[in-house]
Amino acid sequence: MPAVSRARPAFELGLGLCVFLFLPLSALFSRGLAPLIAVAGLFGFGLAAPGGVATWRRVRMPALLFAALLSWGLVSLFWAVDPQRSLVMAARLLGLFAAGLALVAAAPELAAPRRLLAWFGAGLVLALVLTVVQFATRGALTDPFLRQVFVEPRLNQVENGFVLLLLPLTATLALRRHVALATVLAALTVAVVFRLVGDAAWDALLAGIAGAVAIYLWRRWIARVAAVFAAIVVLLAPVIFPMLIRVDAVAGRAETIKFSLWHRLEIWSFVGAYIARRPLLGWGLDSSRAIPGGSALTPEGVPWLPLHPHNVALQIWLELGLPGAALFALFIARLWLALGAAPWPRLYAAAAGGSLVSACVVALGSYGLWQEWWIGSEFLTLFLILVMARLAGEPARRRSRISLSPSLERGAARSRR
Repeated sequence: MPAVSRARPAFELGLGLCVFLFLPLSALFSRGLAPLIAVAGLFGFGLAAPGGVATWRRVRMPALLFAALLSWGLVSLFWAVDPQRSLVMAARLLGLFAAGLALVAAAPELAAPRRLLAWFGAGLVLALVLTVVQFATRGALTDPFLRQVFVEPRLNQVENGFVLLLLPLTATLALRRHVALATVLAALTVAVVFRLVGDAAWDALLAGIAGAVAIYLWRRWIARVAAVFAAIVVLLAPVIFPMLIRVDAVAGRAETIKFSLWHRLEIWSFVGAYIARRPLLGWGLDSSRAIPGGSALTPEGVPWLPLHPHNVALQIWLELGLPGAALFALFIARLWLALGAAPWPRLYAAAAGGSLVSACVVALGSYGLWQEWWIGSEFLTLFLILVMARLAGEPARRRSRISLSPSLERGAARSRR
């Protein structure tokens, strides 16, 4: 495709603009991340398309898992609480997954990864400034344009973006001998994250740092254990999380620390009871918003199920039952195994693993599984991690290689030939 090949510089420029906007948009209007991932996916497709079949083999396994999950979601329309909502969500997910996979396939095709990293670094600095201004002025930058009154938790989205990318960016800069720059950016980012109100992001960052240290010391062993552990957590979620409210030490601490933490326990208890009613089939794709009794009020006067369970493992069980949970568990396990096999420098692999730990912590206590802005954030984060992996490996060897698994690595090598 000669015309597509000639457009490569334009596609790379488009991707650079997208990664520049990623975190600033998270700080100002996180819902804009859904169209941003769609645009980025188009640029990624244009960049990856000339590579032919070999390029798309890199994403064959995740594509099959996503296709199976979407197919089961469509089947669930037959018993879904709100079939129309389920159908609309399936269409949205199809577009989001296609865009995300196009980005993953495009990561090895970038001719100028350092330029893209510069775009992202500029966006990070701008996002830090915007976040501080928004926090200090209580939303002065967006209040004139939005109907909703600014509340501090609205900055949780950008806060989590900082957390997921902090370790990989710091490791990349350090490996490229930009230690002073890495130190300054890390210090500023940690200071902003610490000042904001999102406890989940701070917990995720601490867990990510601890995970990165363990992965640095025992990467392959930790990756295998984490793959098994993550799959077990997903598969046993209906047993583990709903019972926490009945553990006196956990419930007592939740009541004294923060009401939102106690409410999480109430939500999980409610969701556990509804999973038990339909453990095999679930209630249908994106049916969390319409579960019978979900809008009823707890003794504290808040809904039993506000929009979603705030736990991705419970949500997949609630909506898609055992088949959906099994597919999701397989996907998470393969991510961990791919991390263990990736041909990345030791420090960078540890940083990427820390980011994965942070993502898992956030996913088990914060957002809905199908929130478009969150899916867009995850795919853009993965794309940046794969691009930075190339740069992190350059000081050690001239030809850097990145992949999600050994089979993906072989496909990348064939496409370069």
